Amino acid sequence: MPDLEVKKVTVRYKEKIAIKDASFEANSGEIVGFIGADGSGKSSLMHAIAGVKKFEGEILFKGHIYHNPKEAERIKQHIGLMPQGIGLVLYPLLTVKEHLDFFTAIRNLKKDDEYLQYRERLLKMVGLFEFQNRQAGHLSGGMQQKLSLICTLIHKPKLLILDEPTTGVDPVSRRELWQIIDEIRKKDNIIALISTGYMQEAERMDKILLFENGQIIAKGTAEELKELVKNYVYLETECKEECFSFAKRTYSLKPLNVPHADPELEAVFFINALKKYKNIPEINVEEREIKIEIPEVVMEAIGLTKRFNNFIANDHIDMVLKRGEILGLLGANGAGKTTFIKMLLGLHPIDEGQLILLGKKIESYKDRLELKSKIGYVSQKFALYKDMTIRENLIYFANMHQIPMSKALKKIDKLADGLGFKEYMDYLPTELPLGINQRFSVAVAILHEPVILFLDEPTSGVDAIARAQLWKLLHQLKQKWGISILITTHYMSEAEYCDRVVVLKQGKKIIDDTPQNLYQKFPDAKNFEDIFIKFHEEKN
Repeated sequence: MPDLEVKKVTVRYKEKIAIKDASFEANSGEIVGFIGADGSGKSSLMHAIAGVKKFEGEILFKGHIYHNPKEAERIKQHIGLMPQGIGLVLYPLLTVKEHLDFFTAIRNLKKDDEYLQYRERLLKMVGLFEFQNRQAGHLSGGMQQKLSLICTLIHKPKLLILDEPTTGVDPVSRRELWQIIDEIRKKDNIIALISTGYMQEAERMDKILLFENGQIIAKGTAEELKELVKNYVYLETECKEECFSFAKRTYSLKPLNVPHADPELEAVFFINALKKYKNIPEINVEEREIKIEIPEVVMEAIGLTKRFNNFIANDHIDMVLKRGEILGLLGANGAGKTTFIKMLLGLHPIDEGQLILLGKKIESYKDRLELKSKIGYVSQKFALYKDMTIRENLIYFANMHQIPMSKALKKIDKLADGLGFKEYMDYLPTELPLGINQRFSVAVAILHEPVILFLDEPTSGVDAIARAQLWKLLHQLKQKWGISILITTHYMSEAEYCDRVVVLKQGKKIIDDTPQNLYQKFPDAKNFEDIFIKFHEEKN
């Protein structure tokens, strides 16, 4: 008899069915992965199993059967739930120590020698033992996720439920989190249910559930799922229907006269979408309405430095962004990526160094105002108006850029059509999947046809298809508009879509090179994440 058995579980939000008739089994010591597009039902099923969301159906765990949150109360002491979102369960003003004290108190745990040894083990395991007096608000994203994890583990749950625990977390911290989870599940023989948008993580799981439109549509190991789609994956080629090309591969339901390529787990998403819709919508950007002269170098940073009291966030960074170039800015959480972009935008004052944008030395607020119409920005967190529809947001920002209304409405129509969100124009952002909101955010950023585009983790938490469409959009902007793009990301595979990458570590630049050159320096690397980890370890 399995230790966890989920039978025909359905979760509803008013009239909408979030997950329907979900069934699966798991045993102690297993990690079960939940993968799927945004809004496919992963979180809803997790919350039902955790006993915090009303559901239909039956769940059996360790001999206890429950059909609703009230019946689940008697086994809550055995369950640990970490919801989606960096630091969501944390309090910014509480220290690391105070968080553990708080979660210990609400779990009514006895502070005996065994507890104190386990607590110390958790702190040392995640590298927070030396930071117990630091407030959560002053921790990097990776450290916040590690603190959230040990707060979830403090009562030694037998069923660990983690909803995208590594989204927005750098590769080094992701690897460390996985080592912790793997050690805990082996040593304490727990069941771990983990959702993720990183397919390299999903490959490590004992079995995977694939979600789509509120249903589990496939189950198996990573190899079994890849086996299902291998006959539809080819080396990249031109194709016309029932196919989609991206990242050196073409996914096609019809046989193609080119060699097959080894499928990655992302292939499952593309093939399932093609089987369901026959085609994945292509992104299309029209030419610039007004042709403009763009200098060869659009941004030059010379010794840019940013300090917060005694802490140096950016330490004498030199960087160049050329016309029509996509530059990837990579680094661990807290490396200084967002701070650097905010200095470029004028959201943080520059403490030392020189910044030249579009040939103009930036020395005052007036200098920035003159260049404002030539810069687009998509922030790390969704920063548009949630109480206005997509249409209202676009009209509002068109007015801000002083685009005449008749012209603005035509541009908005073209962007909505080309970027594939026309049917969502009268929805609020809170009603839409993250992938749609990200495309909408990019539309707002390019409405005024800028020359430079700054994107801070635009693909974080976005599913594989939405990521592919966004990158196709960025390459079209580069080719048709000659736009220069500076983008930060924690998906290391995306570094390969950039012309050049810069890596920051502890506020300093440690790499500035092309992906091709970096692969030559690390010939044994299977992917760019391996290069990032190896470089990080070398520098240590």
